[in-house]
Amino acid sequence: GKAMPEDGPRIDVRREGAVLGSVALSGAKRRWLIGRSLDADLVVNHPSVSRSHAAITEEGGAFFVTDLGSAHGTKVAGTPLAPQQPFRLFDGLPITVGGATRTLVPVGTVAALGAAVREAARERAEHARREQEAADRAALDDDDDDDDDDD
Repeated sequence: GKAMPEDGPRIDVRREGAVLGSVALSGAKRRWLIGRSLDADLVVNHPSVSRSHAAITEEGGAFFVTDLGSAHGTKVAGTPLAPQQPFRLFDGLPITVGGATRTLVPVGTVAALGAAVREAARERAEHARREQEAADRAALDDDDDDDDDDD
């Protein structure tokens, strides 16, 4: 579905509790760069932040953050990440990069995963229903008994 960015998964950039901005984790992208580079999707302009510091990736509706071998490291909820090891994001668990005071807080990521799972389940159910209807029609061709097992 076409959700508005506020409804979809996003990263809120916070400092001392105030939201400075947010970046939507949606659209065609599957990877968002965090760093000091102006090309980054989430620019964190702090001397301790590497140009390409960390990345957020999406796989099957789940979001991960990976430290890209940065000089000063990446933490999730205060826990340092091993470089190049994707770490599953959860709503409200803040990501910090280097010594920057701002935190990157995932919002709506669990809902995105739920939506992906629900969509897959709905497609499976729809497929099963179509196969059942085809089987019912084939059975009806065999005998014209009016059995009313409509649910």
